[in-house]
Amino acid sequence: MEATGSDGQQDFLPEGLLRAPKVLVVDDDPNVCKLLEYHLKRAGCDVSIANSGEAALESLNDGHPIDVVLLDFRLPGITGLETLRRINHRNKPASVIVMTAHGTTEEAVACLKEGAYDYVRKTNGLDNLRMAMRNALETVGLKEEVEQLRAKLVEKDRHFPDIVSRSPAMTQVKKLVRMVSSRDITILLEGESGSGKELIARAIHTHGDYRDKPFVAINCAAIPEALLESELFGHERGAFTGAISRRIGKFEEAQGGTLLLDEVGELNPSLQAKLLRVLQTKEIQPVGGQTRKVNVRIISATNRDLGDSVRKGLFRHDLYYRLAVFPILLPSLRERKEDILELAQFFLRRFAGHEESPVTGLTREVEQALLDYDWPGNVRELENIIYRAVVLSESELLQLRDFPVLAISAATTPPPAPPTLSAASPSPPEVPVRARVVSLEQLEAQAIRQALESTAGNVSLAAELLHISRATLYRKSKKFQIPLR
Repeated sequence: MEATGSDGQQDFLPEGLLRAPKVLVVDDDPNVCKLLEYHLKRAGCDVSIANSGEAALESLNDGHPIDVVLLDFRLPGITGLETLRRINHRNKPASVIVMTAHGTTEEAVACLKEGAYDYVRKTNGLDNLRMAMRNALETVGLKEEVEQLRAKLVEKDRHFPDIVSRSPAMTQVKKLVRMVSSRDITILLEGESGSGKELIARAIHTHGDYRDKPFVAINCAAIPEALLESELFGHERGAFTGAISRRIGKFEEAQGGTLLLDEVGELNPSLQAKLLRVLQTKEIQPVGGQTRKVNVRIISATNRDLGDSVRKGLFRHDLYYRLAVFPILLPSLRERKEDILELAQFFLRRFAGHEESPVTGLTREVEQALLDYDWPGNVRELENIIYRAVVLSESELLQLRDFPVLAISAATTPPPAPPTLSAASPSPPEVPVRARVVSLEQLEAQAIRQALESTAGNVSLAAELLHISRATLYRKSKKFQIPLR
């Protein structure tokens, strides 16, 4: 092999290569090995030499990765073709360029069939080899770029360890989370109760530049109106009866970080106006105190249609537009059926480990019931009924009997309509009306019992499932003599 053609140091390497490629030269002719080693090292390659197929395979098996193998076709012992075959049977084969002094078309075809990247004749000098090397290393670079992109995608998903999903709807939500996580922008999370709005808010906070700053959440619907202003903005000592010391509010607690205003649609008109002023001026005024500057990113969440509330005059339109700079709509669980079984397994593993339960999985009957159920309480309801089932079950697989709400739902699903009777068909016997009618009070009591069972006695969650207030649930439970915890 003669060193004809250009002699530039980078001729063997493609442009833009950011590391020294590792090349293994396999040839029984020491002069060829020295010539190739000289030019490859001048080009910036990390070069190793093997004088036989056996030595080449041993070098490849020692754990050091090789990018390109320059392989002589005619070798003593193991032939070049057999060496090529064994190289390509490895998990991560290198790109192999076969070199021959007097090659034939049949040899070239045989090498390419065994997976050779290219086939060059030594009699053509280094020019053809340079071209083959550049092309092979470009392929190596592309493979590494793809692996890096895949690793980045995996790393991004690791930021959402608690967001269990594979549905297209939640994939879009995670994409939006990545877009806004490091931006100082007000975000509105909309979705049904139990759909995971606080979980998404925390993901937005922890995924971006705010991760080392405070994350503070407040449920605007859970605090009496008379105390909510103090909870949000703080108060000074003596500002009202019982204010025996100064207290900072949630805005100051979240200084520099993120504040989640959960159920923001429940704010009364007075607090709506004060919140609007905070968003406009970046200042708060504690009860009985002076204004203070705050630097807080606001994420709001609601299970209401705030646009509809604006149209009905229940929510300020100017505040709505301030809060909904970047709206994210969370799908209900029934809109992401693909995630139900994966979520169920996720909760099962978590609770089984926490409770030291023998439960390891679900029966197929339970899986089908989970998929058929409508999930009015969304992910929160699924989490609660899995927890209850894990705590009560004594078997390795959860049975349908461990899920009263699913068993009732399956039992009350209407059967398919009977075939239409023809004129010649006998009329079915008439059932007395009184035997088919259940009183409204009986249905109401049954619904309350089911809701309490499915939430393991949690009054707040049961009230959400029934779409009634806690006070109404207490009153009706007393009326129907249903015990509450």
